[in-house]
Amino acid sequence: MATAPQEVTEISAGGHPVVLGRDALRVLDRRLGVEDHSAAFILGDENTLRHCLPELLAQVPRLRDARTLVIPPGERSKDIAISGEIWRHLAAEAADREALLVCLGGGVVTDLGGFVAATFKRGIRCIHVPTSLMGMVDAAIGGKTGIDLGGVKNLVGVFHDPLAVYIHLPFLKSLGKRELLNGLAEMLKHGLVWDAALWEAIGKAPLHDINALTPLVERSAAIKAEVVKADPRETGLRRVLNFGHTIGHGIEAHSWESPQRALLHGEAVAIGMICEAWLSWRLDVLDREANDRIAAQLLALYKPYQFDSADNHRLIELMRNDKKNSAGRFRFTLLTAIGKARTDVNVTAAQVQEALEHYRLLVRG
Repeated sequence: MATAPQEVTEISAGGHPVVLGRDALRVLDRRLGVEDHSAAFILGDENTLRHCLPELLAQVPRLRDARTLVIPPGERSKDIAISGEIWRHLAAEAADREALLVCLGGGVVTDLGGFVAATFKRGIRCIHVPTSLMGMVDAAIGGKTGIDLGGVKNLVGVFHDPLAVYIHLPFLKSLGKRELLNGLAEMLKHGLVWDAALWEAIGKAPLHDINALTPLVERSAAIKAEVVKADPRETGLRRVLNFGHTIGHGIEAHSWESPQRALLHGEAVAIGMICEAWLSWRLDVLDREANDRIAAQLLALYKPYQFDSADNHRLIELMRNDKKNSAGRFRFTLLTAIGKARTDVNVTAAQVQEALEHYRLLVRG
């Protein structure tokens, strides 16, 4: 009896495929049937193992004998101490170089899991099954891995392509509005640097409707895959994806030190995009109308983050550790239009402070 065709889309990200669609997890199960590995481990945080692991095991029976590794949820798990705990656990389980690590979770899990896989016994294979919107459209795709060090985001890491990324959209039903907005920031960024139509469409999509989000998620993931396929090691084109991230990473790290709420990555990137769109206008590469439209949309979606002028020095200090900097100078990706970007634009610390002041005044009205 013939089996029904599987409903999936496969996108090439260069070093690995990205598989999306209703039957993505069934395709994963089929691959595990032909993939030779000595043992399988599933890495997830407490939330993803509770909410998503049952669905994974229901659709991927070949993982039912896999051992699970659990980490605390949140950015603080991207740490060398947590990495060490996972390495020691794998060693205690006698994992060899033919072991497979399945990373089930959002950006923290895939960043950390990819790093652990890249470094344990000089490299074991991994598969990413992102469960957050951030993971599906950005973090799980492209082979970047990393952990934080000294309050600086992703300061330590390596490139390590997974065997594949499997995107199962129903996992998004486990997320609250804040987590959806977290990933939406990266989708908006993809639109701003690459596809104006995507940016426009996201602004009209109801966040609570997974069916409405699905084609936008697929387009956003395809943009990320297209860019990393063309530039897998970030020597040129891939830097367009850094828009909003130089200031955003500084803001994110600052929030960890602040008595206010710690920002999620996408929340910080949204602030970074407001500041860096303004810098694009300030440096006369983006028109004022586009800058105003970008700021209005992002301010409508994301809660303000309050800081004082006295915090500017610390924010600049945190940004100086950004990996994109060169010869002590800030190198930004800025917009030339909605849907187009320019990389490696030199920006002074004074101009960054102006952008921070611009945001601070915007949210204070």
